[in-house]
Amino acid sequence: MLLHAINLFPAELGAVMGGKGCNSLVRAEKILTHIAYVGEASFMEILKEFQFPKSSLLNLLNVMVDCGFLIKSERNQYALGIKNYELGCQALHRKNIFEITKRPMQELSLKSGLVCHLGAMESFSAIYLDKVESPNSVPTRKSWIGKTLELHITALGKALLAWKSQEEIDYFLNALVLKGYTENTITEMSVFREELRKTRLRGWAIDNEESTYGAVCLSMPVFNMYNRVNYAISLSGDPAVYSGKNVNSYLKLLRKCAGQVSYGLGYRNENEYLRKGN
Repeated sequence: MLLHAINLFPAELGAVMGGKGCNSLVRAEKILTHIAYVGEASFMEILKEFQFPKSSLLNLLNVMVDCGFLIKSERNQYALGIKNYELGCQALHRKNIFEITKRPMQELSLKSGLVCHLGAMESFSAIYLDKVESPNSVPTRKSWIGKTLELHITALGKALLAWKSQEEIDYFLNALVLKGYTENTITEMSVFREELRKTRLRGWAIDNEESTYGAVCLSMPVFNMYNRVNYAISLSGDPAVYSGKNVNSYLKLLRKCAGQVSYGLGYRNENEYLRKGN
């Protein structure tokens, strides 16, 4: 693998033994990240970008091609090899979703003092996969792991729906009955479609006492390596908690948690995640 590249730089091998790191591996990572961004690059383009020694760069690129991390086209352009995909998939498949969400959710609940939920789609509903309560949060029996939720009255449901394709949204909405529970519940399909559009535009969803009085919930989507949303994270509290400027501080904590989980699932397109309305 890329460790073979160490043999190309004897001086750097000494640095590794001295605990100072390995320049060749650092260089390889920089090259892979750059090519992932630009799509493909020639030797001279890579040389211009990083100013690495010519002979060392050529040797390193050859090793990366031999290992399958890069492929070299007939036009002498370097592109990412399938090996990156294979290793990435193996790493993700060996990870349990709860291994990824455990620490970020605990931190979110502790810092916010609120109840934190992890949700996913199940048929035409959302379902709680996990729940974390802060020592400072008010214990509640209104939510539990495995509880199913209607999509149109919950922040989790809106977050899970809003980032799907228009065809998928149409498919789900055609099967939904927008039953009313409070005076805030959205019961008109055209209004709910607009709510999903606004949700995606601002980057977060809200249940403003739409499922029950006395409960407000904020939620953000979690992205995977394919830019798909299969999970969402939420924070629940009473209306007073979210009054005034408090909402922004909770959204900041929620955004950090959703970003950490997305990163754990292989998501790397940070600009796309932060860009509103995408």
